[in-house]
Amino acid sequence: MTPLIDPKLIQLNVSAKDWRDAILKAGHPLVKNSLVTDNYLKSVIKIAEEMGPYIVFMPHVALSHAKIEDGALKDGIGLTVLKKPVPFHNKDNDPVKYIFTLSSTKANGHLDQMAQLVNLLSKNDFFEMVSHANNVQEIINYVNECEGEEK
Repeated sequence: MTPLIDPKLIQLNVSAKDWRDAILKAGHPLVKNSLVTDNYLKSVIKIAEEMGPYIVFMPHVALSHAKIEDGALKDGIGLTVLKKPVPFHNKDNDPVKYIFTLSSTKANGHLDQMAQLVNLLSKNDFFEMVSHANNVQEIINYVNECEGEEK
């Protein structure tokens, strides 16, 4: 089974000047690893500008995503932990500290990824563990442990 989050797509202590910068920086590992194009990240920003900050779906957490045709090349989820939380102008869930960048190449493929992600986010200690992680491997170990519990 493919891991939910590839270690190459995790970033810790990232500085961002605003929400747009945060989306671009969070998506950088996905561009670098050919999961999405630069246009994909521009589309995320454009959609959020037009539709509002709906991508901030729970307190302190954004799910950065766009359509397949906007430049999704491979399936994957990245995780970026911001050094300092950034406002996305979502009055209920600001400021954002955690950004998951989602790329799905199948019409409803993101639903499977979302189900796995929601299961992970429902763990009581997930965000505390991520906030205190000293390195990417600690997060990967935790995620693998959680996936093992599901089987």
